[in-house]
Amino acid sequence: MPAITWKEEYSVGIKTVDEQHKELFARINKLFDEIPKGNKDAVLEMLDFLQDYTIFHFNAEQDLMSRAKYPGLEEHKKQHEWFKEQIRSFQEEVQNKGVGVTLTVKLNKVLVDWLINHVTKTDIQYVPYVKQAGLSF
Repeated sequence: MPAITWKEEYSVGIKTVDEQHKELFARINKLFDEIPKGNKDAVLEMLDFLQDYTIFHFNAEQDLMSRAKYPGLEEHKKQHEWFKEQIRSFQEEVQNKGVGVTLTVKLNKVLVDWLINHVTKTDIQYVPYVKQAGLSF
């Protein structure tokens, strides 16, 4: 069973952003598929990809918000930085302690709960600015 399932209610209505969010959900699911196998290298590989992809996605979103003159950009950036730091912390934990139940619980809370909350409550706030600015992404 996937850890995180895309639902249409998560859509922000900007095609590329939604596609990137779907990719994040898919990669998180792959990460959770690897965890029970206990393969530290595979889990680290998935976390490395997730780290790179979130940087790519967050930069794209921040560029879009900047071009739309979204007033909440700085606060939004802080949330993105927090999430990237969480992934770095998970990478260190796996490197130092391996893969265990505690990690799974923390990953689920941070990656799944935070991402759904961020997409549905925070990302949705910049959408009117993007649409008003007539930006395509």
